[in-house]
Amino acid sequence: MKNKQTLDYYNSHYKHVNLNFDINNYKNMILREHGDLLKDKNKRILEIGCGTGFLLMVLESEGFRNLTGVEIDFNQTRESRKNLKYSKIYNQDIFDFFNKNEEKYDIIFLYDLIEHINKEKIIPLLKLIHNLLNKEGITIIKTPNADSPLFANRMRYIDFTHEISFNKESIEMVLKEAGFSEIDCRGPKILFSYSKILSLPIKFFGNFIFRLYLATYLGKKAFNLILDPNFIILAKK
Repeated sequence: MKNKQTLDYYNSHYKHVNLNFDINNYKNMILREHGDLLKDKNKRILEIGCGTGFLLMVLESEGFRNLTGVEIDFNQTRESRKNLKYSKIYNQDIFDFFNKNEEKYDIIFLYDLIEHINKEKIIPLLKLIHNLLNKEGITIIKTPNADSPLFANRMRYIDFTHEISFNKESIEMVLKEAGFSEIDCRGPKILFSYSKILSLPIKFFGNFIFRLYLATYLGKKAFNLILDPNFIILAKK
């Protein structure tokens, strides 16, 4: 049984952390990360845990119309319906939705969602997702990165409703168990701008130092680790 904290996630937490949310910046980020997958406006797209609908808003603004969102929190569902014009939004537990839904999708987004799911439900959920993807369909996951040397603990515990953290190895393990074979894990794509130019050398140097330290334990593998606070996973059916 879910407690009040989880069911009223919008009022207890979410609306307080997005007071200065900039939809244009978010749109630029989504298109930078996934623009190569979003060229065909006829794709059928599902977002699980769509929250207040910001990702679907971006897709609507880009001309997508075959959009569906599922959100368990009633208040976030209500806000998303205010924000969206063309998307079908369901206020349901995702397992209930999948049990009643027979549609197939080309892309299924799990953005900032999988870390909120009970461990024993993750592989069953990913198996359902695999079954509901069209041939060559893809699942896009963004989640906190347990390999991030400075931010792993913060990202794991910043939200009371987080249940688990993943790194590249563990997310690949559950996705393979669910039937996915083509899996690509990466950090977020770098945004080059004048305001960030000074930070890039600092990040590069800091990451290099951490990799040297980790190499004393992990060897060459340390130089291939994803160190960003969050990472992105593309899993193809």
